[in-house]
Amino acid sequence: MGENMSADNRNYVLDISIDLFRLTTESLRLHSNETRQYQTLANLVNCRAETKNCGEEHRPDTLRKHFHAIPTDGDIHISLDILKTSAESLDQTREHLCRKLGSDMTVGDALSVLLFDYVAERKAAEVLDRMGLGEFNQNGDDKHSGQSREGNVLPFK
Repeated sequence: MGENMSADNRNYVLDISIDLFRLTTESLRLHSNETRQYQTLANLVNCRAETKNCGEEHRPDTLRKHFHAIPTDGDIHISLDILKTSAESLDQTREHLCRKLGSDMTVGDALSVLLFDYVAERKAAEVLDRMGLGEFNQNGDDKHSGQSREGNVLPFK
């Protein structure tokens, strides 16, 4: 893995596993559908890296299981050109993971956790929406919640 820097951006060259590659493509699919625009991995990382420190809420055993299921290193070569502030956030996540797991972690590992958090969050939102407890109901949008329940509610007699 290598790293090149410009004034406002940082470019990472990573060799990732097929499993992490699939996590990137699933994340991009979800993010594109969420925003209703075609997205790039850099756009997603820039968006997510600014919002929170990834991996904080996960227990060490959950993170270890994630890295066992989705190893970081592999033979798929990618280049990731992200904002310098996003790179700093990824580095903070990497440092947090190092302390939490007691082992050396890479920027690729931090990227993996960022994507894991995003996919988990989106899947949870989908489940809540299907249950009628999603974002629209929390925002008080009665029109949408009434429409979504109308066909799914059976009256009790």
